Amino acid sequence: MASANEGVELEKIERDESSKTPAGTKEHLDIASESIRMPEKVAPVDDITVPDPYTMPANPNGFRKKKESEKMVRLKKKIGIMVLVAFFAIVLGGTAGFLWPSFFMDILKKELILSPTSTSFKMWQQTPVPMHLKIYMYNWTNYDQVAEYPRIKPNFVQMGPYVFREVDTKVNKKWNDNGTVTFQQRRVWHFLPELSNGALTDKVTNLNPVAATVAYTFRNSGSFKRTLIDKVLKRMEQIAITKTVNELLFTGYDDLLLKLAVEFKLTDLPYEKFAFFYARNGSDSYDGTFNMLTGSKNIYDLGMLKEWKFSDTSKYYSKSCGEIKGTNGDLWPPLNNNKTVSVFSPDVCTTLSLKAAGTGEWMGLTGSKFVSDEDMFDNGTNVEANKCRCEGVECQPSGTLNVSSCKYGAPAFVSLPHFYLADESYRQNITGMKPNKEDHEFLLILEPSSGIPMQVRASLQINFLVQQEKKLPYFKDLPGMYVPMLWFTQEVNLTAEYAKQVKLLILLPPLGSGITFGIAAIGVLLVIIAIFLFVRQKLEDGETELLVPKDNVNGNKDTVVINSTDE
Repeated sequence: MASANEGVELEKIERDESSKTPAGTKEHLDIASESIRMPEKVAPVDDITVPDPYTMPANPNGFRKKKESEKMVRLKKKIGIMVLVAFFAIVLGGTAGFLWPSFFMDILKKELILSPTSTSFKMWQQTPVPMHLKIYMYNWTNYDQVAEYPRIKPNFVQMGPYVFREVDTKVNKKWNDNGTVTFQQRRVWHFLPELSNGALTDKVTNLNPVAATVAYTFRNSGSFKRTLIDKVLKRMEQIAITKTVNELLFTGYDDLLLKLAVEFKLTDLPYEKFAFFYARNGSDSYDGTFNMLTGSKNIYDLGMLKEWKFSDTSKYYSKSCGEIKGTNGDLWPPLNNNKTVSVFSPDVCTTLSLKAAGTGEWMGLTGSKFVSDEDMFDNGTNVEANKCRCEGVECQPSGTLNVSSCKYGAPAFVSLPHFYLADESYRQNITGMKPNKEDHEFLLILEPSSGIPMQVRASLQINFLVQQEKKLPYFKDLPGMYVPMLWFTQEVNLTAEYAKQVKLLILLPPLGSGITFGIAAIGVLLVIIAIFLFVRQKLEDGETELLVPKDNVNGNKDTVVINSTDE
């Protein structure tokens, strides 16, 4: 039974197989061609145009961009932070760089403007750097010979220096609503024997200043007065006297003629003793009362005097020669390409001008240098405005300034030491003068941005005039001459400590600008780095897959690998 059934099944299978189209026949190939149709002509790979993944549309038909890598995603976050930081660095650094100079100047002005709380006040109230007054006395070495033989020229030998430490203090200050301060100054001198070439007990012989003053005061008086004065001088005074340095400078010496002249008001001298600095050491009132601009309204007016002795003009000189102007030498404004600077000196009761002379070096600092020239004591020969120095007084050759009215009627004339830059006539009738620029120049070096004095060497000489007066023959045996009595120099040198502070002050403007613009430059650099990193990563991830747009025979979007073949 089983074998019969198996025979039936086998017969059926053979019958079915025999009804099928044999493989390899024409019909079989036709059926296969219907299932798979190949293009009539397959182009070589070289002829296929593959779209550029960086220029193709976002979703082109048949293509899709490769998904961004995780590295690019992380990089974009970092770049975002970098760009944000760069933005703030560029904006803040650039803005601060442009604003820093004016911001610094505002701070500097605030500290320079004189007020009870400003930095400049501390330096002005009492000079913080050492000040020295060096005094040189002239010793008349051949007076006895000149008295016996008038044709012999008087010879003067310099003695010293006698060095004093000077302490200047502003006292009796009053702040005014008009941007000025009124004050007096107290000067105190302490002798420094260790720095001096000599002692205060040294003896000095020179012209008798009291006799010279009395003779000069009464030179134009009536005949009776002149005759009387001449007799008094011959009886009571000597043409030359010998005193100690201390007596001639500070302590003074008694003089009977001076005492009588003061008692009977025959002279403007207020003291019964004579000394060149008598009653001045430690005095609050000797130099007078000053009124000075604080710079609150204009920084370039800082330190400029408006009044002296409650007047804007000096009664001792006429016209522009009597104008109160310039600083008193203690406080200076920032420089503004100044060709000259002016210093008012109570010692001469007028203003002295210094000319710009390039730059000067001190303690590693470079400052603007101002020096004396021929115009400082010009009588109008070179400078028209100086002609007023000769109005109302006898006009002398250029090189000295007549300060007799400023010095109680004494025949006092101020010059530079050893008659430096003065007319040759001042040295014709005397010997011993050795003028030179290095030792006798009036010198001032200022730091331009702040006006801080770096180096000061203020040098002046006091001379007394001797005239041969026929109507007053007391000095008839002496040649007409300007007798050098003494010369002094006030020295101020910036110390190393303050020089460091000034250097920092000078460095701050460019340093601040450099830092702020440097921050902005870092911001620009961050942007450049961000762009570089982005482009580099983009190039690394820049490959785009080429995908088949239609379903393949299996209905999947698989990658088609095309080989280059010839037809």
